[in-house]
Amino acid sequence: MKAYTFYLSILLFLVCQTGCTTKSQLEIQKELADSQPLIATDSMDLESMGLLLPFSVSHFDSCLIFSNIRSKNRVSIFDKNSHTLTHAIPTGEGPDEILQYLPVPNNEYKFLFADRIRGKIWNLKLTKDYSYQPIVQFNDSINRFYSLAMIDSIHLIGTGLFDKGRFLLYNTQNHSHKYVENYPENNDTKRLSPFQRSALFAGTLLAVHPNGNRLIAAYKGLIDFYELNEDGILKNIRQRYYHFPLFAIPENGPVIAHRKEETTGFLSVCYDTHYVYLLYSNSSMQEKGADTFASNLICVYDWEGNPIQSYALDHELLSISTSGRNTISGISKEHNYLYEYQLR
Repeated sequence: MKAYTFYLSILLFLVCQTGCTTKSQLEIQKELADSQPLIATDSMDLESMGLLLPFSVSHFDSCLIFSNIRSKNRVSIFDKNSHTLTHAIPTGEGPDEILQYLPVPNNEYKFLFADRIRGKIWNLKLTKDYSYQPIVQFNDSINRFYSLAMIDSIHLIGTGLFDKGRFLLYNTQNHSHKYVENYPENNDTKRLSPFQRSALFAGTLLAVHPNGNRLIAAYKGLIDFYELNEDGILKNIRQRYYHFPLFAIPENGPVIAHRKEETTGFLSVCYDTHYVYLLYSNSSMQEKGADTFASNLICVYDWEGNPIQSYALDHELLSISTSGRNTISGISKEHNYLYEYQLR
């Protein structure tokens, strides 16, 4: 009886120490347990086409635009009509070259990209020469963004090293800007300085509804669903907080260091008018090393924040994108295939 009481005390202690996190993580594990298996309906051999390190893809009627990593050209365009591949947007310090490349999602049927160092956004013309021209130049005071998304043809939203608010709202016509919303908070993040908090959440994924009236922000195991009005005012309508990032504050080195045992969480986002699709990794660096940044699990939510469905794919992907009605495609973990899935 004494042994039973002792072990029960230990168990209660552990529950008290980790109960909130465990309960939250069990919630998403329960959703994933009912994942519907999906087999790819189509594939494209990217390596045989001359693509070495594609990371993500954007779909247009006549072409596929691949974003590459560690490559001489940050973009490769595959013309589906002529079956030709064109490399564009070279890396470098020249006037038409890019230092730190970032695709900028939008609902204007354009391919926009930014340079984090230069603080510019360009529009890539979907013509035969695939030329590009700058359309936005940020001032130095806000040139610290990590991700950007267009809300409409004039306004954009971004995340980055912003200690005055979680999101940057920027007007591309009059160049006005403001910072809005607070960062997610738990007992661990409360002790961080505003700058440390911004560094911790800088990698947040953004998705704006095609009508411009909804926003989702996803990071690690956290999703916030916002209502977005024409004045740029955000209203948080739903939070799904499964697990917070685990971090340490090194004496020397980065402002924030992620701990290897943290669950990697959300990797990539895409959407349509009805649903948001999130690629989710339920492993950690400690468990899988760099392979934790690929996954075969997709969580589906409506724009009100309700979980709809989850899928277990037959291939692990680095990123996902919508490629048609009820169709998802993604780049394989090895960068060598583009897989397509019909959602049921």
